[in-house]
Amino acid sequence: MIIDTHVHLIIPGFVKGKFLRANARMAANIYNRIHGTKIKPNEYIEKMKGRVDPDCSKLIERMDGAGIDKSVIFGVDWAYALTGEPRVSNREQNRIHAEMAKKWEGRFIPLAALDPRRPDVLDQAKEAIEEWGMKGFKLHPSAGFYPNDPVCFPLYEKCADWGVPIVFHSGGIEVNWEFGQPIYIASAAEHFPEVKMVMAHAGLESWEQARLAATALSNVYVDLSIRQLDYRLSRQKFYEWLRDFIDWTTPWKVLFASDTPMPTFWCPEAEWVNAIREPDTDIPFSQEEIDIIMSKAAEKVFNVQA
Repeated sequence: MIIDTHVHLIIPGFVKGKFLRANARMAANIYNRIHGTKIKPNEYIEKMKGRVDPDCSKLIERMDGAGIDKSVIFGVDWAYALTGEPRVSNREQNRIHAEMAKKWEGRFIPLAALDPRRPDVLDQAKEAIEEWGMKGFKLHPSAGFYPNDPVCFPLYEKCADWGVPIVFHSGGIEVNWEFGQPIYIASAAEHFPEVKMVMAHAGLESWEQARLAATALSNVYVDLSIRQLDYRLSRQKFYEWLRDFIDWTTPWKVLFASDTPMPTFWCPEAEWVNAIREPDTDIPFSQEEIDIIMSKAAEKVFNVQA
């Protein structure tokens, strides 16, 4: 089995134009660095428009083509503090994620994206888990909050009660990057050791913090989303990095992930799957380690039933 633990849906009305344009500037720069091109942000946006997928059928097709059995899907709650609600409200987006999981039964694991500062955060969280059957939460500290701020604690307490995990954006390359540094997520994990917490992107530029946290704390994990950039720029260095990460944390702390759709323009889904499943390197990775990273660790974190 292969589980992609970090996937975003592309549905009209989910994000505001300002957010999309800011994201496209960064993404186009990386695209040009990898491919030796000179596309502009508006051209990158046109590429993204080609992935608009209201019923997720395109995503399912791409998953099938790459051999991905399940995807963990979630949105990004920028709305409360930064952008204001997009045309489709954050609550409605969470409901749509839950509905897509029902529509494509067995293919999606839906998480609710929430800003813990929302006045009704616990009501929305309860609705997502108890009424819609969602499987955990995605928090985006770059919206302007520290993960170890006590404002987050009521949500974490409910996660402990429900036995569900939290995925955090971690690291930089966007506005308010300092809020999502792994050290703050690690602090939250220490306060709530019964809640599984995943540092998305393995901390990006702060990966050493993420590595130490995943080594020292039993409830901290990382995902490999956006590490396609490392892989495409230097495969040897990427595999050296991955080997080192596994040696520190064990493979049970490392989750396969893509951050679809953005990085798939740098490295298509099937290529990224094969990069981890069949490493093209002299650096040794056991089949057991690969199986754990590709699915078994995720099954444990997201309570996937066999």
